[in-house]
Amino acid sequence: MTGLLIGAIIISFSSVMVRLANVPPDVAGFYRLFVGGLGMGLFLWRMGKLKHFTLHIWAWALLSALFFVGDFFYWHRAIGLVGPGMATMLANFQVIVLAVVSVLILRERPTAAFMLAIPMALAGLYLMVGVSWADFTPDYRVGVVYGLLTALFYALYLLSLKFSLSKAGADPLAMACAVALLTGVLLGGLSLGQGESFAIPDVRSLLALATLALICHAVGWFLITRSVQMVRTSLVGLILLLQPTLSFVWDILFFDKPVNGLEIAGVILALVGIYLGSLKGKRGK
Repeated sequence: MTGLLIGAIIISFSSVMVRLANVPPDVAGFYRLFVGGLGMGLFLWRMGKLKHFTLHIWAWALLSALFFVGDFFYWHRAIGLVGPGMATMLANFQVIVLAVVSVLILRERPTAAFMLAIPMALAGLYLMVGVSWADFTPDYRVGVVYGLLTALFYALYLLSLKFSLSKAGADPLAMACAVALLTGVLLGGLSLGQGESFAIPDVRSLLALATLALICHAVGWFLITRSVQMVRTSLVGLILLLQPTLSFVWDILFFDKPVNGLEIAGVILALVGIYLGSLKGKRGK
């Protein structure tokens, strides 16, 4: 459990590092995923698991990487438009998307937690961004939409990753590493296609990108992936809520994000709804 807790705290700084990096969104994604993937590969090498990287694994990893690109494409843009805290909160609505998919498509029996999760999360979303929608700038509204698109692509990524792992029979860490490397390459291609520069402007940017790739991604997700199977599902969902919660706190502390009572109430409602939605229901017969 300690590894999961530390991992969740570490990745809560991801959006902060993206903001501090001061490079185009897809360039930040390239450095995070590709360099972070190399860092994860180093862990796997030390564990003697490089033999898991077969052509079969790379082929299935590509499926997940396509959705992961969409996740980072929209999330990094949302960070620039609505701030690290709100962007991360909106991205974590992926739990609600997964809960809906599990009931409507996978035919899992809805639980009392699920029935509470949806209205609570939606009420929280309304308090966070719905009440003041008319007062938001056009850019902020676009950022909210990008944040919700992040949640959609994040959910599709998780579903495809679960499917790919079941088909490929791969080690989860090896699959996560392969997906990161492929996603980084694809984001790098997007950056080249848009004529963006990969130049790192200053030392602060270099430190932010290094922290993002090697600490937040490589170390954070290594700890989470290795620990998540040893902790009961309800506790996993609760601990992982530290990521959006702390990201919101860091946004207030580091970037002077203005907040009001309604927004805080919305965040609390959304977090409770997200947690309830993360609890696995019983599969219908």
